[in-house]
Amino acid sequence: MLLPERKKSLTQVNAFLSEVKLMTILEHQHIVQFIGVAWDSLTDLCVVTEFMIIDLKALLAKFEEQHLPTGFDHDKVKVALHVAHALTYLHSCAPPVIHRDLKSSNILLNEAMDAKVTDFGISRERIDATMTAGVGTSLWMAPEVMLGERYDDKADMFSFGVVLSELDQHTSPYAHAKSNSRSGQNVPDAAILQM
Repeated sequence: MLLPERKKSLTQVNAFLSEVKLMTILEHQHIVQFIGVAWDSLTDLCVVTEFMIIDLKALLAKFEEQHLPTGFDHDKVKVALHVAHALTYLHSCAPPVIHRDLKSSNILLNEAMDAKVTDFGISRERIDATMTAGVGTSLWMAPEVMLGERYDDKADMFSFGVVLSELDQHTSPYAHAKSNSRSGQNVPDAAILQM
């Protein structure tokens, strides 16, 4: 859905429309299926996708609350393989599609623990090697993206590695650093990345 604070910006509306356009052409069993668009006006848009019950981040938080064992089991390996298949598909499109914001909250699960990648809001088709914009979520972001250097589909693989760590430990990246501050306060993401 186009959020209310973004409706006033033509740039944001165009970015949303670009995401919708990309979703219409992506067809893979491990990418959330696009169903359609509903609207009242150009700035009152809503994308309809298949229903998924939970995102991976929320599921891992439940695992942590229930003190379930860390490490990999059959279901976690299944999730990892499904995400790997989705990335393989995206990166083998012509031109390749780089997700640029792969993280546990952008991986959705159904009741059978089938994983599907979602949120293509900042994805881009890689037409050349000039992609340098630092987009994504910092704790999942590859160093070259953070530094504003050129990057390619390998940046998604870095993010996938962070997701694998989350699957293994049930915690967000650098969770130990966030809670280890001497003052007892949470350490901001930017400070963690400079440690």
